[in-house]
Amino acid sequence: MLFSFIMPIIRGYLQIAIVLGISLALVFIIHRLFPVSAELLRKLIHFTAVGVFISWFFAFPDWKTAVLSMAVAATAVTILLRLLEMSSLFSFLSKVTNERKKGELRKSISVAGLMFIVVVAVCWGYCGEKSLALASILAWGPGDGAAALVGKRFGKTKIGRAKKKSLEGSLSMFAVSWVCVFPVLLGYRIFPFQTALAVSFMTAFVTAAVELEVLNGYDTLFCPLAAMTVLCSGFLLGAYF
Repeated sequence: MLFSFIMPIIRGYLQIAIVLGISLALVFIIHRLFPVSAELLRKLIHFTAVGVFISWFFAFPDWKTAVLSMAVAATAVTILLRLLEMSSLFSFLSKVTNERKKGELRKSISVAGLMFIVVVAVCWGYCGEKSLALASILAWGPGDGAAALVGKRFGKTKIGRAKKKSLEGSLSMFAVSWVCVFPVLLGYRIFPFQTALAVSFMTAFVTAAVELEVLNGYDTLFCPLAAMTVLCSGFLLGAYF
């Protein structure tokens, strides 16, 4: 019985390792062949992380296994990074990942792991719909990367309380989030066409609004949670009525 429980987790970790290895290899090749800016390199690593999160949904057979495996992996990586921060190897890792301050990578992984656990437990566990968890991640990941790249390059109209982000970046996040969420809702037949269009629109709007106001890297937590709130509310209301 223990063997039948452990083997799916081991197979899942192997699948994730393959996805991560291929993704990092592609990032390395792009970095070597093309003049990649520091900001673009950060976002390539960001997209790699998003790809790993998406793969996690399909690497493990049920929500409890997905949550447990993520909790173990995030804890182990966080501890390892904390130990590396006390060694000379960390300066190389920090340079490669383009950390803005010491401990940023460790904090990002901890926050991302917590986000994934909550989203999966609520969407896949409570609501019984893995697709809602997938849509919550997609509402944040690609759009957040687009917001940063467009905002840095073309952002001229500063908005938000801190005036650190731009209208152009926020609009980019909204558009990309909407484009990413809508096909998931439609493909998994969570809602009828018009409802899926409206719910994905609202999800993208709320997620972009949260990303605009949240600073210091916590959009990794709050954006998917905001998307999850809209998506699960729509799903539960639809089931009720």
